[in-house]
Amino acid sequence: MSEGQRTTPIRQPINTVSLVQWMSKQSSLVPLLFGSSTSGRNNINNNNNNNNNNDTNDIESECINDLHDRLSIRQFGFGQSNPTFLLTIAPKSIQSQSQSPSQPSLPPLATTKVTKLVLRKKPNQIAHKSAHALDREYHVLQCLHRHQSNTNNNSHHRKIPVPKPFAYCTNNQILTDGAEFYLMEYIEGRIFIDPTLPGMTPHHRSLAYRDALDVLASIHSVPWESVGLEEYGRSGGYVTRQVRRLGMVAELQAKTIGPIEEDDAGGDVSFGEMVRRISEASRYCPDRVGLIHGDFKIDNLIFHPTLPKVVGVLDWELSTIGDPMCDLANLSMMYFMPGLDAGLGIAGLGDINLEGTGIPTRHKLLSTYCKYNPNIERDEVMVWKGFYLAFLFFKNCVILHGVAQRTKSGVASSAMAKKVASLLPTTVAMTKRMWMEDRPPAAGNVPNSKL
Repeated sequence: MSEGQRTTPIRQPINTVSLVQWMSKQSSLVPLLFGSSTSGRNNINNNNNNNNNNDTNDIESECINDLHDRLSIRQFGFGQSNPTFLLTIAPKSIQSQSQSPSQPSLPPLATTKVTKLVLRKKPNQIAHKSAHALDREYHVLQCLHRHQSNTNNNSHHRKIPVPKPFAYCTNNQILTDGAEFYLMEYIEGRIFIDPTLPGMTPHHRSLAYRDALDVLASIHSVPWESVGLEEYGRSGGYVTRQVRRLGMVAELQAKTIGPIEEDDAGGDVSFGEMVRRISEASRYCPDRVGLIHGDFKIDNLIFHPTLPKVVGVLDWELSTIGDPMCDLANLSMMYFMPGLDAGLGIAGLGDINLEGTGIPTRHKLLSTYCKYNPNIERDEVMVWKGFYLAFLFFKNCVILHGVAQRTKSGVASSAMAKKVASLLPTTVAMTKRMWMEDRPPAAGNVPNSKL
Protein backbone atom coordinates (compact mmCIF):
# COMPACT_ATOMS: atom_id res chain seq x y z
CA MET A 1 0.00 0.00 0.00
CA SER A 2 1.34 3.45 -0.91
CA GLU A 3 1.96 5.95 1.87
CA GLY A 4 -0.86 8.22 0.70
CA GLN A 5 -3.44 5.45 1.15
CA ARG A 6 -2.43 4.29 4.60
CA THR A 7 -5.18 4.43 7.20
CA THR A 8 -5.37 4.70 10.97
CA PRO A 9 -8.11 3.94 13.50
CA ILE A 10 -10.73 6.69 13.28
CA ARG A 11 -9.68 9.84 15.09
CA GLN A 12 -13.16 11.38 15.03
CA PRO A 13 -16.16 9.32 16.18
CA ILE A 14 -18.79 8.22 13.65
CA ASN A 15 -22.29 7.01 14.49
CA THR A 16 -22.15 3.85 12.41
CA VAL A 17 -25.75 2.85 13.18
CA SER A 18 -27.29 6.00 11.69
CA LEU A 19 -24.74 5.95 8.85
CA VAL A 20 -25.71 2.41 7.84
CA GLN A 21 -29.41 3.25 8.02
CA TRP A 22 -28.85 6.25 5.74
CA MET A 23 -26.71 4.24 3.31
CA SER A 24 -29.36 1.54 3.00
CA LYS A 25 -31.87 4.13 1.76
CA GLN A 26 -29.68 5.49 -1.06
CA SER A 27 -30.72 3.96 -4.39
CA SER A 28 -27.25 4.50 -5.85
CA LEU A 29 -25.72 2.37 -3.07
CA VAL A 30 -28.22 -0.49 -2.88
CA PRO A 31 -26.59 -2.62 -5.62
CA LEU A 32 -23.21 -2.28 -3.90
CA LEU A 33 -24.46 -3.00 -0.40
CA PHE A 34 -27.04 -5.71 -1.00
CA GLY A 35 -26.26 -7.17 -4.41
CA SER A 36 -27.85 -6.54 -7.80
CA SER A 37 -30.77 -4.17 -8.17
CA THR A 38 -33.11 -7.14 -8.66
CA SER A 39 -32.41 -8.59 -5.24
CA GLY A 40 -31.60 -7.51 -1.75
CA ARG A 41 -33.24 -4.51 -0.20
CA ASN A 42 -35.29 -3.70 -3.32
CA ASN A 43 -36.89 -7.14 -3.07
CA ILE A 44 -37.69 -6.54 0.55
CA ASN A 45 -39.44 -3.28 -0.23
CA ASN A 46 -41.35 -4.85 -3.13
CA ASN A 47 -42.04 -8.22 -1.53
CA ASN A 48 -45.26 -10.21 -1.91
CA ASN A 49 -48.28 -8.21 -0.73
CA ASN A 50 -49.23 -11.13 1.51
CA ASN A 51 -46.30 -10.32 3.83
CA ASN A 52 -47.42 -8.31 6.83
CA ASN A 53 -45.61 -5.10 7.76
CA ASN A 54 -44.05 -6.56 10.89
CA ASP A 55 -42.38 -9.39 8.95
CA THR A 56 -41.08 -6.98 6.31
CA ASN A 57 -39.75 -4.59 8.94
CA ASP A 58 -38.03 -7.47 10.73
CA ILE A 59 -36.36 -8.59 7.50
CA GLU A 60 -35.26 -5.05 6.69
CA SER A 61 -33.88 -4.55 10.17
CA GLU A 62 -32.01 -7.83 9.91
CA CYS A 63 -30.39 -6.74 6.64
CA ILE A 64 -29.35 -3.38 8.07
CA ASN A 65 -27.94 -5.00 11.19
CA ASP A 66 -25.99 -7.43 9.02
CA LEU A 67 -24.62 -4.55 6.96
CA HIS A 68 -23.53 -2.84 10.16
CA ASP A 69 -21.71 -6.00 11.24
CA ARG A 70 -19.92 -6.27 7.90
CA LEU A 71 -18.83 -2.61 7.89
CA SER A 72 -15.44 -1.46 9.14
CA ILE A 73 -14.20 2.13 9.05
CA ARG A 74 -10.70 3.54 9.15
CA GLN A 75 -9.45 7.08 8.61
CA PHE A 76 -6.91 8.15 6.03
CA GLY A 77 -3.86 9.62 7.73
CA PHE A 78 -2.81 11.94 4.91
CA GLY A 79 -4.51 15.23 4.06
CA GLN A 80 -5.27 18.29 6.18
CA SER A 81 -8.60 19.58 4.90
CA ASN A 82 -11.70 17.38 4.97
CA PRO A 83 -11.60 14.25 7.17
CA THR A 84 -11.68 11.24 4.85
CA PHE A 85 -12.53 7.65 5.75
CA LEU A 86 -12.28 4.25 4.11
CA LEU A 87 -15.43 2.14 4.45
CA THR A 88 -14.85 -1.58 3.90
CA ILE A 89 -17.85 -3.91 3.63
CA ALA A 90 -17.06 -7.61 3.90
CA PRO A 91 -18.86 -10.01 1.53
CA LYS A 92 -21.60 -12.24 2.85
CA SER A 93 -24.67 -14.11 1.61
CA ILE A 94 -27.67 -14.17 3.93
CA GLN A 95 -30.98 -15.96 3.59
CA SER A 96 -33.56 -14.21 5.70
CA GLN A 97 -34.75 -16.29 8.65
CA SER A 98 -37.76 -14.10 9.36
CA GLN A 99 -40.22 -15.73 7.01
CA SER A 100 -43.22 -17.83 8.00
CA PRO A 101 -43.80 -21.18 6.22
CA SER A 102 -46.68 -19.65 4.25
CA GLN A 103 -44.50 -16.92 2.72
CA PRO A 104 -42.50 -17.35 -0.46
CA SER A 105 -38.75 -17.56 -0.09
CA LEU A 106 -36.92 -14.26 -0.43
CA PRO A 107 -33.78 -14.06 -2.58
CA PRO A 108 -30.45 -14.06 -0.74
CA LEU A 109 -29.11 -10.64 0.14
CA ALA A 110 -25.74 -11.18 -1.45
CA THR A 111 -22.53 -9.37 -2.18
CA THR A 112 -19.79 -11.55 -3.58
CA LYS A 113 -16.76 -9.33 -3.06
CA VAL A 114 -15.34 -6.79 -0.67
CA THR A 115 -16.87 -3.38 -1.28
CA LYS A 116 -14.83 -0.26 -0.56
CA LEU A 117 -16.18 3.27 -0.40
CA VAL A 118 -14.69 6.60 0.60
CA LEU A 119 -16.52 8.98 2.95
CA ARG A 120 -15.54 12.66 2.88
CA LYS A 121 -16.94 14.97 5.54
CA LYS A 122 -16.63 18.58 6.57
CA PRO A 123 -14.54 19.30 9.67
CA ASN A 124 -16.31 20.06 12.94
CA GLN A 125 -15.50 23.76 12.86
CA ILE A 126 -15.18 25.99 9.80
CA ALA A 127 -13.60 29.44 9.95
CA HIS A 128 -15.32 30.76 6.79
CA LYS A 129 -18.53 29.61 5.14
CA SER A 130 -16.83 29.36 1.73
CA ALA A 131 -14.18 26.98 3.08
CA HIS A 132 -14.48 23.18 2.81
CA ALA A 133 -16.99 23.41 -0.05
CA LEU A 134 -17.78 19.72 -0.06
CA ASP A 135 -21.00 20.25 -2.02
CA ARG A 136 -19.03 21.90 -4.82
CA GLU A 137 -16.57 19.01 -4.88
CA TYR A 138 -19.45 16.53 -5.17
CA HIS A 139 -21.08 18.59 -7.91
CA VAL A 140 -17.99 18.78 -10.11
CA LEU A 141 -17.40 15.05 -9.71
CA GLN A 142 -21.01 14.44 -10.79
CA CYS A 143 -20.65 16.67 -13.84
CA LEU A 144 -17.32 15.23 -14.96
CA HIS A 145 -18.38 11.62 -14.42
CA ARG A 146 -21.70 12.12 -16.22
CA HIS A 147 -20.10 14.03 -19.09
CA GLN A 148 -17.41 11.43 -19.68
CA SER A 149 -19.82 8.52 -19.33
CA ASN A 150 -22.31 9.88 -21.85
CA THR A 151 -20.03 11.22 -24.57
CA ASN A 152 -17.31 9.92 -26.84
CA ASN A 153 -14.01 11.66 -26.34
CA ASN A 154 -13.09 12.71 -29.89
CA SER A 155 -10.61 15.41 -28.90
CA HIS A 156 -6.87 14.88 -28.50
CA HIS A 157 -7.34 15.21 -24.74
CA ARG A 158 -7.85 12.14 -22.59
CA LYS A 159 -10.77 11.61 -20.28
CA ILE A 160 -10.29 12.93 -16.76
CA PRO A 161 -10.18 10.01 -14.29
CA VAL A 162 -12.38 10.86 -11.32
CA PRO A 163 -14.01 8.62 -8.69
CA LYS A 164 -17.72 8.00 -9.15
CA PRO A 165 -19.79 9.97 -6.61
CA PHE A 166 -22.68 7.99 -5.09
CA ALA A 167 -24.62 10.06 -2.57
CA TYR A 168 -24.47 13.36 -0.65
CA CYS A 169 -25.91 13.89 2.82
CA THR A 170 -26.96 17.23 4.33
CA ASN A 171 -28.88 15.63 7.22
CA ASN A 172 -27.16 16.77 10.41
CA GLN A 173 -28.57 13.81 12.35
CA ILE A 174 -26.45 11.14 10.61
CA LEU A 175 -22.86 11.67 11.72
CA THR A 176 -21.96 12.21 15.35
CA ASP A 177 -20.84 15.80 14.78
CA GLY A 178 -23.69 16.67 12.39
CA ALA A 179 -21.34 17.36 9.48
CA GLU A 180 -22.29 17.10 5.81
CA PHE A 181 -20.60 14.28 3.92
CA TYR A 182 -20.67 12.26 0.75
CA LEU A 183 -19.70 8.79 -0.44
CA MET A 184 -17.68 8.04 -3.54
CA GLU A 185 -15.90 5.21 -5.30
CA TYR A 186 -12.64 3.89 -3.90
CA ILE A 187 -9.99 3.68 -6.64
CA GLU A 188 -7.21 1.13 -6.26
CA GLY A 189 -3.77 2.51 -6.99
CA ARG A 190 -0.80 4.40 -5.63
CA ILE A 191 -0.89 7.82 -3.99
CA PHE A 192 2.58 9.29 -3.62
CA ILE A 193 3.07 11.86 -0.88
CA ASP A 194 6.63 12.17 -2.18
CA PRO A 195 6.89 13.75 -5.68
CA THR A 196 10.09 11.76 -6.33
CA LEU A 197 7.70 8.83 -6.93
CA PRO A 198 9.74 6.29 -4.95
CA GLY A 199 9.78 2.82 -6.42
CA MET A 200 9.42 3.97 -10.02
CA THR A 201 12.20 3.68 -12.56
CA PRO A 202 13.48 6.91 -14.15
CA HIS A 203 11.63 6.00 -17.36
CA HIS A 204 8.36 5.44 -15.50
CA ARG A 205 8.79 8.69 -13.56
CA SER A 206 9.16 10.58 -16.83
CA LEU A 207 6.03 8.94 -18.22
CA ALA A 208 4.11 9.50 -14.99
CA TYR A 209 4.82 13.24 -14.99
CA ARG A 210 3.92 13.51 -18.66
CA ASP A 211 0.61 11.74 -17.99
CA ALA A 212 -0.11 14.04 -15.05
CA LEU A 213 0.42 17.07 -17.29
CA ASP A 214 -1.82 15.53 -19.95
CA VAL A 215 -4.54 15.14 -17.32
CA LEU A 216 -4.06 18.74 -16.16
CA ALA A 217 -4.36 20.07 -19.72
CA SER A 218 -7.50 17.96 -20.16
CA ILE A 219 -9.06 19.48 -17.04
CA HIS A 220 -8.41 22.94 -18.42
CA SER A 221 -9.97 21.96 -21.76
CA VAL A 222 -13.30 20.73 -20.34
CA PRO A 223 -16.23 22.50 -22.08
CA TRP A 224 -17.42 23.69 -18.68
CA GLU A 225 -20.32 25.76 -19.99
CA SER A 226 -21.98 22.68 -21.50
CA VAL A 227 -21.39 20.01 -18.82
CA GLY A 228 -23.39 21.55 -15.98
CA LEU A 229 -20.72 23.92 -14.67
CA GLU A 230 -21.97 27.14 -16.28
CA GLU A 231 -22.70 28.58 -12.82
CA TYR A 232 -19.68 27.04 -11.10
CA GLY A 233 -17.70 30.27 -11.08
CA ARG A 234 -17.35 33.71 -12.64
CA SER A 235 -15.55 34.11 -15.93
CA GLY A 236 -12.51 36.37 -15.58
CA GLY A 237 -10.84 38.25 -12.72
CA TYR A 238 -10.08 35.05 -10.82
CA VAL A 239 -6.78 36.00 -9.15
CA THR A 240 -8.05 39.45 -8.16
CA ARG A 241 -11.09 37.96 -6.45
CA GLN A 242 -9.00 35.24 -4.82
CA VAL A 243 -6.58 37.70 -3.24
CA ARG A 244 -9.50 39.65 -1.80
CA ARG A 245 -11.29 36.53 -0.52
CA LEU A 246 -8.15 34.98 0.95
CA GLY A 247 -7.57 38.17 2.88
CA MET A 248 -11.05 37.86 4.39
CA VAL A 249 -10.46 34.20 5.32
CA ALA A 250 -7.14 35.07 6.97
CA GLU A 251 -8.84 37.76 9.04
CA LEU A 252 -11.46 35.33 10.31
CA GLN A 253 -8.84 32.69 11.13
CA ALA A 254 -6.81 35.33 12.94
CA LYS A 255 -9.60 35.68 15.51
CA THR A 256 -8.66 32.21 16.78
CA ILE A 257 -4.92 32.00 16.21
CA GLY A 258 -3.72 35.52 15.46
CA PRO A 259 -2.58 37.04 12.14
CA ILE A 260 -0.12 35.52 9.69
CA GLU A 261 3.20 36.50 11.22
CA GLU A 262 6.31 37.69 9.50
CA ASP A 263 9.76 36.15 9.65
CA ASP A 264 12.42 38.73 10.54
CA ALA A 265 14.61 37.25 7.81
CA GLY A 266 11.96 37.88 5.15
CA GLY A 267 13.56 41.03 3.64
CA ASP A 268 12.68 44.70 3.49
CA VAL A 269 9.20 44.29 1.99
CA SER A 270 6.46 43.45 4.47
CA PHE A 271 4.11 40.56 3.83
CA GLY A 272 1.17 42.96 3.65
CA GLU A 273 2.94 45.06 1.01
CA MET A 274 3.74 41.92 -0.97
CA VAL A 275 0.07 40.95 -1.00
CA ARG A 276 -0.82 44.45 -2.18
CA ARG A 277 1.62 44.13 -5.10
CA ILE A 278 0.20 40.74 -6.06
CA SER A 279 -3.28 42.23 -6.02
CA GLU A 280 -2.19 45.13 -8.24
CA ALA A 281 -0.51 42.87 -10.82
CA SER A 282 -3.54 40.57 -10.90
CA ARG A 283 -5.47 43.30 -12.70
CA TYR A 284 -3.41 42.85 -15.87
CA CYS A 285 -2.21 39.24 -15.65
CA PRO A 286 -3.15 36.84 -18.53
CA ASP A 287 -6.40 35.89 -16.74
CA ARG A 288 -7.20 32.81 -18.78
CA VAL A 289 -10.55 31.12 -18.17
CA GLY A 290 -11.31 27.41 -17.73
CA LEU A 291 -12.18 24.71 -15.24
CA ILE A 292 -9.38 24.50 -12.69
CA HIS A 293 -8.75 21.87 -10.03
CA GLY A 294 -7.56 24.38 -7.45
CA ASP A 295 -5.01 22.12 -5.74
CA PHE A 296 -3.40 20.08 -8.51
CA LYS A 297 -0.30 18.30 -7.23
CA ILE A 298 1.21 14.82 -7.20
CA ASP A 299 -0.30 13.74 -3.87
CA ASN A 300 -3.81 14.45 -5.15
CA LEU A 301 -3.38 11.91 -7.96
CA ILE A 302 -3.88 8.16 -7.90
CA PHE A 303 -1.50 6.26 -10.16
CA HIS A 304 -2.19 2.83 -11.57
CA PRO A 305 -0.92 0.02 -9.26
CA THR A 306 1.91 -0.86 -11.68
CA LEU A 307 1.82 1.52 -14.66
CA PRO A 308 2.94 5.19 -14.83
CA LYS A 309 -0.61 6.31 -15.54
CA VAL A 310 -3.01 8.54 -13.59
CA VAL A 311 -6.21 6.66 -12.76
CA GLY A 312 -7.79 9.15 -10.37
CA VAL A 313 -7.78 12.86 -9.52
CA LEU A 314 -8.84 13.65 -5.95
CA ASP A 315 -9.59 16.63 -3.70
CA TRP A 316 -11.72 18.92 -5.90
CA GLU A 317 -13.04 21.14 -3.10
CA LEU A 318 -11.13 24.19 -4.40
CA SER A 319 -12.12 23.66 -8.03
CA THR A 320 -13.87 26.48 -9.86
CA ILE A 321 -13.90 28.41 -13.11
CA GLY A 322 -10.62 30.28 -12.96
CA ASP A 323 -7.18 30.82 -14.43
CA PRO A 324 -5.51 27.53 -15.53
CA MET A 325 -2.06 29.02 -14.96
CA CYS A 326 -2.81 28.88 -11.23
CA ASP A 327 -3.02 25.07 -11.39
CA LEU A 328 0.27 24.95 -13.25
CA ALA A 329 1.91 27.16 -10.61
CA ASN A 330 0.43 25.02 -7.83
CA LEU A 331 2.11 21.95 -9.29
CA SER A 332 5.36 23.90 -9.72
CA MET A 333 5.54 24.78 -6.03
CA MET A 334 7.08 21.38 -5.30
CA TYR A 335 10.37 22.59 -6.79
CA PHE A 336 10.74 25.03 -3.88
CA MET A 337 9.59 22.87 -0.99
CA PRO A 338 11.93 20.69 1.12
CA GLY A 339 12.08 16.93 0.62
CA LEU A 340 10.32 14.33 2.73
CA ASP A 341 13.42 13.88 4.90
CA ALA A 342 12.79 17.32 6.39
CA GLY A 343 10.04 15.67 8.47
CA LEU A 344 7.44 18.37 7.83
CA GLY A 345 4.70 16.00 6.72
CA ILE A 346 4.67 17.09 3.07
CA ALA A 347 7.38 16.77 0.48
CA GLY A 348 8.90 18.75 -2.35
CA LEU A 349 11.86 18.62 -4.71
CA GLY A 350 13.72 21.66 -3.42
CA ASP A 351 16.77 19.75 -2.19
CA ILE A 352 16.72 16.95 -4.79
CA ASN A 353 19.24 16.57 -7.62
CA LEU A 354 16.91 15.76 -10.52
CA GLU A 355 19.57 14.61 -12.94
CA GLY A 356 18.98 11.00 -13.94
CA THR A 357 15.75 10.67 -11.93
CA GLY A 358 13.33 11.04 -14.83
CA ILE A 359 11.64 13.93 -13.00
CA PRO A 360 11.35 16.99 -15.28
CA THR A 361 12.94 20.29 -14.33
CA ARG A 362 10.53 23.14 -13.67
CA HIS A 363 11.12 24.65 -17.13
CA LYS A 364 10.65 21.25 -18.76
CA LEU A 365 7.43 20.73 -16.82
CA LEU A 366 6.06 24.10 -17.98
CA SER A 367 7.06 23.48 -21.59
CA THR A 368 5.53 19.99 -21.62
CA TYR A 369 2.24 21.33 -20.29
CA CYS A 370 2.13 23.88 -23.10
CA LYS A 371 2.54 21.07 -25.64
CA TYR A 372 -0.53 19.35 -24.21
CA ASN A 373 -2.50 22.61 -24.02
CA PRO A 374 -2.00 24.57 -27.26
CA ASN A 375 -4.32 27.32 -26.00
CA ILE A 376 -1.59 28.63 -23.70
CA GLU A 377 1.68 29.84 -25.19
CA ARG A 378 5.01 28.94 -23.68
CA ASP A 379 6.35 32.51 -23.77
CA GLU A 380 3.38 33.76 -21.78
CA VAL A 381 3.87 31.07 -19.15
CA MET A 382 7.56 31.89 -18.77
CA VAL A 383 6.95 35.63 -18.40
CA TRP A 384 4.31 35.22 -15.71
CA LYS A 385 5.56 32.14 -13.86
CA GLY A 386 6.98 34.16 -10.93
CA PHE A 387 3.75 36.09 -10.42
CA TYR A 388 1.60 32.98 -10.31
CA LEU A 389 4.01 31.27 -7.93
CA ALA A 390 3.95 34.28 -5.60
CA PHE A 391 0.16 34.23 -5.64
CA LEU A 392 0.03 30.47 -4.96
CA PHE A 393 2.50 30.74 -2.08
CA PHE A 394 0.34 33.51 -0.60
CA LYS A 395 -2.72 31.29 -1.02
CA ASN A 396 -0.91 28.47 0.77
CA CYS A 397 0.02 30.85 3.58
CA VAL A 398 -3.70 31.25 4.22
CA ILE A 399 -4.31 27.50 3.92
CA LEU A 400 -1.51 26.69 6.37
CA HIS A 401 -2.82 29.39 8.66
CA GLY A 402 -6.15 27.54 8.56
CA VAL A 403 -4.48 24.21 9.38
CA ALA A 404 -2.88 25.87 12.39
CA GLN A 405 -6.24 27.32 13.39
CA ARG A 406 -7.94 23.91 13.20
CA THR A 407 -5.07 22.31 15.11
CA LYS A 408 -5.50 24.80 17.92
CA SER A 409 -9.26 24.14 17.93
CA GLY A 410 -8.65 20.39 18.10
CA VAL A 411 -10.36 19.58 14.79
CA ALA A 412 -7.41 19.19 12.41
CA SER A 413 -8.05 16.11 10.27
CA SER A 414 -4.47 14.92 9.75
CA ALA A 415 -2.11 13.14 12.06
CA MET A 416 0.58 15.39 10.55
CA ALA A 417 -1.39 18.63 10.88
CA LYS A 418 0.93 20.26 13.44
CA LYS A 419 3.99 19.59 11.30
CA VAL A 420 2.26 20.93 8.21
CA ALA A 421 1.23 24.10 10.04
CA SER A 422 4.88 24.66 10.98
CA LEU A 423 5.60 25.40 7.30
CA LEU A 424 3.85 28.76 7.53
CA PRO A 425 6.95 30.95 8.16
CA THR A 426 8.77 29.25 5.27
CA THR A 427 5.80 29.79 2.97
CA VAL A 428 5.62 33.49 3.88
CA ALA A 429 9.30 33.82 2.94
CA MET A 430 8.73 31.95 -0.33
CA THR A 431 5.92 34.32 -1.30
CA LYS A 432 8.39 37.20 -1.12
CA ARG A 433 11.14 35.27 -2.86
CA MET A 434 9.02 34.32 -5.87
CA TRP A 435 8.08 37.94 -6.44
CA MET A 436 11.53 39.42 -5.90
CA GLU A 437 13.41 36.89 -8.06
CA ASP A 438 10.96 36.64 -10.97
CA ARG A 439 8.85 39.77 -11.08
CA PRO A 440 5.99 40.08 -13.56
CA PRO A 441 6.13 42.72 -16.29
CA ALA A 442 5.04 46.18 -15.24
CA ALA A 443 1.61 47.45 -16.20
CA GLY A 444 1.72 48.77 -19.75
CA ASN A 445 4.68 46.55 -20.60
CA VAL A 446 2.88 43.23 -20.99
CA PRO A 447 3.90 41.15 -24.03
CA ASN A 448 1.17 40.47 -26.54
CA SER A 449 -0.47 37.09 -26.06
CA LYS A 450 -3.14 35.20 -27.94
CA LEU A 451 -6.24 35.27 -25.72
